[in-house]
Parts: sequence; C-alpha cells; structure tokens
Amino acid sequence: MKMKHYQSFMAAVPLTLVTQTVSFLRALTLTSRRKLTVCVTTLLVVLLAVTSPSPFRATHAQEASPPPATVTPVDRVALHQALLDLTNPWTVMCIAAHPDDEDGTSLTLLRHKYGVHTVSVFSTFGEGGQNAVGPQLYEELGVIRARETMAAAQIQGSEPYFLGLKDFGFSKSADEAFKVWGHDEALRRMVLKIRELRPDVIITNHDTTSGHGHHQATGRLLLEAFEASADPQRFSDQLKEGVQPWQVKRIFVRTGFGNNSPTPKADEGGLISIDPNEKDPVRGTTYAEQALQALQKHETQGPWPKTVAEMARFRNSQDGRLPLTRYRLTREAKESAPLPQNAATFLDGLRLTETETAKLAPVTIEGHSLTDLENQPDRVLAALIAARKSGVFSTPDAGDAPRFELLTKRLDHALAQVSGVSLTFSAITSVFVPGTPTVFSINLNNGSLPITVSKLSLRAFKSERPVEIADQLPADTEAVRTIEITTPKNENISVPSADHLYDGHLFGESINATAIIEMDGAKFSVSAESKLDVAPAVEIRSITPSPYVFAPQTNGQDILFTVQVINHLAQTFNGSLAATAPHFFFSSGWGVSNLGPGETRAVNVSLHGEPANYARKVFTSRTLPHSIDITIRRADSQEEVTRRAVPGEYVNARVVTNLRVGFVPSFDQTLEWSLAALGVDAKKLSPSEIQSTDLKSYNTIIIDNRGYEAHPELVAANERLLSYVHDGGTIIVFYHKNNEWNPDPARNRPQLAPYPITLGGERVTDENALVKVLQPAHRLLNFPNKINRSDFLGWVQERGLYYPKEWDAHYAALLAMNDPGEASLRGGLLVGPYGRGQYIYTSLVWYRELRAGVPGAYRMLANMVSYGRR
Repeated sequence: MKMKHYQSFMAAVPLTLVTQTVSFLRALTLTSRRKLTVCVTTLLVVLLAVTSPSPFRATHAQEASPPPATVTPVDRVALHQALLDLTNPWTVMCIAAHPDDEDGTSLTLLRHKYGVHTVSVFSTFGEGGQNAVGPQLYEELGVIRARETMAAAQIQGSEPYFLGLKDFGFSKSADEAFKVWGHDEALRRMVLKIRELRPDVIITNHDTTSGHGHHQATGRLLLEAFEASADPQRFSDQLKEGVQPWQVKRIFVRTGFGNNSPTPKADEGGLISIDPNEKDPVRGTTYAEQALQALQKHETQGPWPKTVAEMARFRNSQDGRLPLTRYRLTREAKESAPLPQNAATFLDGLRLTETETAKLAPVTIEGHSLTDLENQPDRVLAALIAARKSGVFSTPDAGDAPRFELLTKRLDHALAQVSGVSLTFSAITSVFVPGTPTVFSINLNNGSLPITVSKLSLRAFKSERPVEIADQLPADTEAVRTIEITTPKNENISVPSADHLYDGHLFGESINATAIIEMDGAKFSVSAESKLDVAPAVEIRSITPSPYVFAPQTNGQDILFTVQVINHLAQTFNGSLAATAPHFFFSSGWGVSNLGPGETRAVNVSLHGEPANYARKVFTSRTLPHSIDITIRRADSQEEVTRRAVPGEYVNARVVTNLRVGFVPSFDQTLEWSLAALGVDAKKLSPSEIQSTDLKSYNTIIIDNRGYEAHPELVAANERLLSYVHDGGTIIVFYHKNNEWNPDPARNRPQLAPYPITLGGERVTDENALVKVLQPAHRLLNFPNKINRSDFLGWVQERGLYYPKEWDAHYAALLAMNDPGEASLRGGLLVGPYGRGQYIYTSLVWYRELRAGVPGAYRMLANMVSYGRR
C-alpha cells in the first residue's frame, strides 16, 4: 500500500484518519460537506496539536520507504507520447471557422505519430448552428460547443483556441461575414493568435470561394494574416503586449473537401497526402478511428457515424477505407526551405539554425531513440536527468525563445511522466464566490526516487500564493496540503456562461498549481491547471419560460414561471426572491396581488446547498412590459445578491376555440410553451402514443423540427399519422434535413408525406429577405389571423432551410423568398388536402422565431393549428 505524507496543519495526522475523512466528505451531498467542513477542519487541528511537534514542518521517518530498483510507469501510451514529444520542435496550427470544421485526422496523426505540437484556432464558437441533442441555442449552444471542442481536442492531442467572432448562422459569402465580424477586427484577432502561438505551418479545410460564408471569410483572413503577422507595421499595438511579429513558413489548404479545389493528380507538386487508415501501433487503432472518436464529442452537431466503416460508406468507399486527405501548398515564406517534391508531411524540408538544431537535438541513449527503450524506464529516466543537468533545450542568447520554452516544458513533462511525479488539486466547492474563502487540497505525489521540493505555489486571481511544504519527499510518498483563497469582492461574475461567451470570462478563473522539483540534481516543474466559475452567493440558474409570451386568449391568465436557484455558500442563505417591473401584477401565487407600477413584492426563501425550484404564477395584462427582473436579496441587509431579466412579448394571435392539439417534440420546449402562450389545449405525444392512442381526439398534430430524426421510431408510426390525416385530421411538419426526410431504402425510410415532397439543401439565410405571398386569398393565410408582410418583420438569423425542391401537384405553395441575387424558393410553406384532412409541410425556422417571441411567427402558428376548423 502506498504511504502518504501530509504537510502543514495536517502534517502528522494519521494517514488512515485523513483518508477516511476525505472519503467521507466526498460521499456527502454538497450541503452536508459544507456544514461538516468547519467541524472536520477543527477536529484535524486538535489532532495536530496532540500529534505534531511543529505545525509547519513534518518528519518522514515513520513513512519513508526505500526506492524501488526500477521505475515502473503506469500509462504506456502517456509515456510514449511524452518521449515522442521531445523529438519534434515544430508547431502546426489548424484554422477553422466553427467547432468540428477542424481536420481532426491530420491533427491526431501529427501529434500521435510525429510528436508535433498541434493547436487549433476557431473563428467562432459555432453558436449559430442547430442543436441535435438539446434545447440550447445561440450563446448557450456556444458554451456547449466550446466544451465539446475541448473534449475533442484532448483526444486529438491538440490545444483549442477561439477568436470569439460571432456565429450569426449560415451565410453565403465572405462579405456577409465581414459585415458582422468587421474585417479589420477579425484579421486583428487572427494575427494576434498567430503571433502568440507561432505556428511553423498552418493547415485549413477552407478555401476562399466556396461553401459557408464563414469558411470563405476564414480562408481569406488566413491568407492575409500570413503576411500581416510577420509585418511589424501591421497591428503594431500588439507588440506592446509582449508578442513579436511571426512569419508562418507554409500554408496548406485541403483539396477536394467540400470546396472548389479539383482533386489533385498523384504526381502534382506541392501536395501532401495523409492516410487516415494508418494504424497507430501504440494505441492499437487507426488515426481515423481516433479522429472519429474526437468528432463524436461534437454531440450537438451529430448524429455521427458510429464506425469508420460507416463513414467510408457515406463517402462511397467500396473497401471500407477512407480516401487520402490531400493538401495543396498555398503560401510559402521567401526565406523558408522549399517543400521537397515527395514530401510526406507538412514540415518536411524545414530547417532551424545550426545553433537551434544543436540545442534542440532529441535525447538519445547510445544512439537509440527514447521511444525505442520505453520498456527500460530506469535508463530513460537517467538519460532525461542527465539531459536536464547538461542544459538540453535551454534557451540560447540568440534564438527562438518560445520554441525552446516549449521543449523545456515537454522535458519537464517527460521527467514527471517517467519518474511518476504528479501534482493535482481540487476545491471543496465547485465555484468561487466573491468575498468568500475557497479551500483547495493540493496533492504532490512522488514516484520511485526521492525528491527535493524547492517551491510549491497556487496561482489564482493574478497572484501567486506560496504553499508551505517540507524540503524532502521520500520515494513512494505523497504530500497533501490545504490552502484557503478568498475571492476578491469585485471579481467578475462568470455565470451564466452564455452571458460571458465573448468577454474573456468564459468558464471563470484559471487556477494553476506548480511545484519545482529536484531529482538527483536535475530540476523540473510539475503543474496542474483548472478553471472555476465565479458565481454570486446565490445563483439564478434558469427561468422558464423565457421569453414569456401571451396572446388575447391568455391575456389576464396566470403564467407559471419556474425559477431555479442554488446557494453557493457554506451556510444556509435566508433572503427574498422578487419580480420587479412597471405596470406589473402578481397573482396570489406570490402571496400578493394588484402590485402597483414600479413596486416590488417578494417571497422569502431559505436555501441550502442543493438547487431549488420556485414555481410562481404571474398575472398578465396587455400592459405587461417587455422585461421582468427577477432579483434575490439578503434578508438581513436587503443587499441585492443577483438579478436576471426575463424578456416578454404580447402577440395579437388568435386561435379557434375548443381546439385540441397533439405534438411530438424534438429537442426543446419551444413548441410546448408557444402553444401554451396561445391558450391551446395541447398534449405531448410520444411515438408509442402515436401508435396506440385514438388520434381522432386531436384536431391537429404537429411534428416538431427534425422530429423524425429525434425519434427514429416515428417512421414506423407514420402510416397511422397519414391515416389520421385521411380521416379528417391536420398534420403540421416542421423542417427536416434532406438526409432525414427523403426516402432512403438503406434506412427503411419511405416517403413520409402523403404525396411526394423531396427536400434539397437550399436555404434563405437573410432574415430580412422579402417574403412574397403567392396566394393571398388562401384560407391558411387569412384565418383566424390575416397574414401580411408585417408578420415577417423582426425575424432572427434566417428565414428557412432545407427547402423542398420538388413536390406533388396536390400541394399549394403559399410563400416565396430568396437571398439577394438567388432564385426564388417557393416551397417554404406547402399545404394540401389528403382524404378529408390537411397536410402542411413548412421549412421556415419557426422554432427560432417562436423562441424569440416574434409576433408574426405566433400568428402563423395560430393559423396552422386552426386550419381545417371553423
């Protein structure tokens, strides 16, 4: 059993007691841990006074054990990667417009096969896309995609960075992207990131003329940044911030990958081919399999193939193998060595100066690579110690200092990996609270050789705090130290994360623990880094519905708000939860009524450590403002702790009376809340209920956007839906992707509509595009609400996507629209009779407009659900 050694105020507390105490605390709920933390700490201090001769220093005699004869690293893959990384001084950057646009295969192969330092830079967080697994959109989606990207990068072995440009949805030109981003600002951010990360080579999937407008813009920015990042006259203010001009040596653009580049010939010059089917002998999987595992982390953009074979079939491969990934050399620095004719990698032919080459030469043992001697870790450790003592990778007087710093850090990591030294830390609480202390536990775990610890520190809030620890740590021992850090009272709050996607506070404050170690005369550092959000003492996690919408038939009725709050303090929080707005009235659900303009009424709350939901009814009136503030205050001082605003909208949308609607939801509750806002009697239906329920009790059934993808079993129930329409019901189907809707024998998917509708990939991305009413007298556009052009004002992000390209003559096309300079798309709203019922297919993005509270979207929804009724 590994022996442990504890420093500071826990220095001499018996190991078994501390171990059992930590395990006990971890098993408790958050609330219970907070309550017991003070008691347990007090107990340990009392024990310390009895058992330890000094509160600041510990002895090791009774826990020391002789070091083993050999070093025995546990993780062979991590060991191999740490040693391989010492052989490669180059950095390759992949630039992409959105998360999942990166070339994961090439990044994975470069790092795992060659030890290249790989980084990815994303223009946006991808917040303008669709969500395949949940309700989050816009900034909330961007937060999720940032986390997904970090998870994917961990598998790829790369480091992700974001420029933080806004993803405003699909665009069709770079110029449209630059109107939103600002060309110069976007270029400034890319140049800064290149100067900070100093890549030798940049690769990208994006050319400058095809595909998504964000892709085109990113491709154009990259070519401009190639020149600008090396020019000290461009963005010269950045040089005052500590960065220097940097000349990228080569840029490669992928060919034959969703862009206009032709498939290259095998003997064409300036080409690099990557074989994704190559097997990684250390991990036992191909680089394509590893890249697919990373791609699958982008869950909100799925579903993804489950296997490489499935992906190969999608790309029409006949042998189950993926095609080669090919890149064309697009830019090359004048002073850079030319790319050899038969180059195998992006880096072939590049050279460092003679001094740099000598100083960065890989560590070897009798001419053998360290990776060849992984089964002799004791020899490898001895070689690494000798290399550090001899000054390998130390920065010369003249040279590329950041490159040497990179290799120095890699040598530190290799020494720690081979020797078994590690550093970890954790906080008892999950967030920082301004003005409140947070206790951290720091764990320095030694391996098989004795070490001297010259420094241990924890850095947070721009300051470094030393942590007292004994000078010597014997082999196979562990030092645990606790330190308390008080969060500054004026520290910036970082929750909810969606509010901080662009301001540099995403995911909160960085914490870094570092130990300077000496082993057999060689000094190296070990470190650990994490982030904690900064939250108010009591956080409002969510408010639903948001926005709140009400219509004539719900005017004067209660809206049920659910407010989820959590107490982040160690003690119970007593205070009040209130809603404030001018001309606002509360029902008795808040315990008050008839609240006057500008007044506030509150309910008392007593919060412990677990999330608590407060459901309250709010009385609405047509004079309800466009925003309500939900606030939390302390009971003793009435000091405001936190505040969140809820937007609201009154919509003049009427529905027929005695209407009953069933709906099959997809990924969020927007449709459910929208029907409630209209005062419709609506019931959520599952595919199994579609199969078994008497559908005649419903006047209308809605299949929410991408419903057949969200519920694959709905395809098997489709015949019942068509029978329901034939017998007199109305079906409304919101947009689907073409590969989720069009008939596909391989997926046992027939034609889903009663008469054929074939979807294409066309979109109208301009949310202000002119909408032409093709049949002004059609009942769907006139009852119970008369639809006109004003109903298409104030839309967000786009008009529609995956428009039908062909449809049967039984359907009437009611609307036409197009992006500037493009052909008109007429299939955005199709309606046709089937038997005694009506079938409606619409590719307009109602889910975005309803969620945003656009009045015209509610008026059109009211007409659709009322269609067929008098």
